[in-house]
Amino acid sequence: MTKLHTDQFLGNNEKFARGTAVHQSVHPGKQPIQPSKRVAVVACMDARLDVEDLLGLQTGDAHIIRNAGGVVTDDAIRCLIISTTCSTPTRSS
Repeated sequence: MTKLHTDQFLGNNEKFARGTAVHQSVHPGKQPIQPSKRVAVVACMDARLDVEDLLGLQTGDAHIIRNAGGVVTDDAIRCLIISTTCSTPTRSS
């Protein structure tokens, strides 16, 4: 993640803290499986936490992995590995 992204996320968080919504809640259409900003976020699974709005992420910007406490565990690392190595979705018949 570049400093540019970090600065943008911090700025978006300041807007969120002031009560400004920065996430556009619309269906963006077909998206590639890899996140456009090449970012992954590990966050708490608390349903009250709106990670997209908190960081100003749009659909398709980042992989968001949620677990209890937003802790980077072995399972979270495994999810990150899978999310970065899968290039196409697969479906079973």
